[in-house]
Amino acid sequence: MLLKKVRASIERYGMFVQGDRVVVAVSGGVDSVVLLDVLGAVAAEYGLALHVAHLDHGLREASARDARFVAEVCAARRLPVTCERVDVRAVARERRLGLEEAGHVVRRDFLERVADRVGAQRIAVGHTLDDRAETLLFHLVRGAGPSGLVGIRPVSGRVVRPLIGVSRDEVLEYARKTTLTWREDETNEDLRFARNLLRHRVLPLLEELNPRLVEGLGRTGELLREQEEALEALLDGPWGAIVLAEAPDALRLDRRKLSALPRALCALLLRRAVAVARGGLEGITHEHLRALRDLAAASGHGELRLPGLVVRADAEGLAFGAEAARSEGTITETPVDLGVTPIPDLRIRLSLALRPWDGATPMPSDRDVGFADAQRIRFPLVLRGRRPGDRFSPLGLSGNKRLKDFLIDEKIPYYDRETLPLLCDRERIVWVVGVRLSDAVRVTPQTRQVLVMRREAMP
Repeated sequence: MLLKKVRASIERYGMFVQGDRVVVAVSGGVDSVVLLDVLGAVAAEYGLALHVAHLDHGLREASARDARFVAEVCAARRLPVTCERVDVRAVARERRLGLEEAGHVVRRDFLERVADRVGAQRIAVGHTLDDRAETLLFHLVRGAGPSGLVGIRPVSGRVVRPLIGVSRDEVLEYARKTTLTWREDETNEDLRFARNLLRHRVLPLLEELNPRLVEGLGRTGELLREQEEALEALLDGPWGAIVLAEAPDALRLDRRKLSALPRALCALLLRRAVAVARGGLEGITHEHLRALRDLAAASGHGELRLPGLVVRADAEGLAFGAEAARSEGTITETPVDLGVTPIPDLRIRLSLALRPWDGATPMPSDRDVGFADAQRIRFPLVLRGRRPGDRFSPLGLSGNKRLKDFLIDEKIPYYDRETLPLLCDRERIVWVVGVRLSDAVRVTPQTRQVLVMRREAMP
């Protein structure tokens, strides 16, 4: 019966394709041992190549024996295995996480690394129907929305859960009938862990109301998952209408079109934007999303920092970028000589060279290259950020204007202005790098020597 349910889940959710290499997470507990056994039973059917991964969290004295047990099981089955030990307590202290959360993080990272190393298309873990029910309740207690109440998903990226339709009682019955051996983890009885409290205290009480509670909660999670898939499909149309740019680390939404949408639809689109920009919603709370909705609805400019993400608002749009790319202030003033000058603050380098000029060479069309009349420049040159009161004479315009007004006219987003480099001589801004040359140093028929200025990205 258990194998039949596992096959049904594999087919229903498309967990494997023929010839997949699969990393199987085996802790040594009964769920993971049964997972390994059933995958071994269907491996030939799907052409699967299995590779076992075991992580010793270093939380228990018996954990080293668990690792040896898993190694022995793999040797008996002639399966390759990767075992690793991580000090989860140290990780929890370093990252300021609870033990449960730290364990989850290091386990996920470990499995992903093993999968990358062995070229696996899938990572199989031993979550059961009971785990799905417990997760749904855990998220409900914390006040999650519909997505959180889906609980554990049958497929998440390359992670698959073949036992998701099987109860823990069915797993135990299968293990006993097939005379499997496994290791017991005494921390599973520790009520200081939230999931154990749910498992041993809360679920038994609720089962007095509904003896088939686990099955019912699993059905609820599955219905919510199906509704979420439908909702995501319905969002594709509005999403396409508000996206101005969707490139790696550079998602930008049309703020005006977004604000014209019904509030609930706007909230769903912003939630999708965070997921797209970050690669997921892990660590994002309801409070984070509410702050983002407030930023989108407010007038004027603003900035919001979320875990692993910074969102910047101007009059036209919302820009989502990696937190590491956030500006931390003005550019460090840097002398720039002939040759190549690296600018680590901006991860660029400037290349300057003097060239004779006969007027025959066409002017550059690349905004990252500028030609200036060398005789009109008052050396030495420096690269700096903007300052209050800066004025600029844009090429092609008579007179000068406030640099701020020029940047607004050029539609440079306000959040990019603090990191916009200015190449200056002793008297003026010579080049707003990558934007416009100063008219005061333009090339004329009288020019005999040019300063060639070039901006390049640092590798």
